[in-house]
Amino acid sequence: MFGLSKRMLLVIGVLIVVVVVFIIQGKNNPNGNSSNTSNTTSNSTGQCQMKVTADVLNIRSSPDANGTVVGKLQNGQVTSAQKTVQNGYRQLNTNQWVSAQFVTAVSGSC
Repeated sequence: MFGLSKRMLLVIGVLIVVVVVFIIQGKNNPNGNSSNTSNTTSNSTGQCQMKVTADVLNIRSSPDANGTVVGKLQNGQVTSAQKTVQNGYRQLNTNQWVSAQFVTAVSGSC
C-alpha cells in the first residue's frame, strides 16, 4: 500500500492510536492535572458548588497569592467548595484554595 512496508504501516498505525488517546485525555481533562481536578470537582466533601468565572483559575496550597499552585480550573467549571473564606480565598478542600473573586455560588449555602 503506497509503497510502504507492513512494518512502516504498523508504526504509523501505532502513532495514530497514541495521538488519538492523548487528544481524548486532553478533552476529558484540559488542565492536565487529573488528581487535583478530580478531588476538587467531587461533590462529596464540599458544602456548596462554585462556578469559575476566570479563564483559568489557579488552585493554591494556601490562602494567599504566594501559595504553591497545585491545580487549575477552567472557565465555567463547577467545583465543590467549603464555606471558609480567608484572606480573599475560598477553600475547596484541604490545602486547596482559589481566589474568591473568580468563583460564584451555583448551589448550596456558601
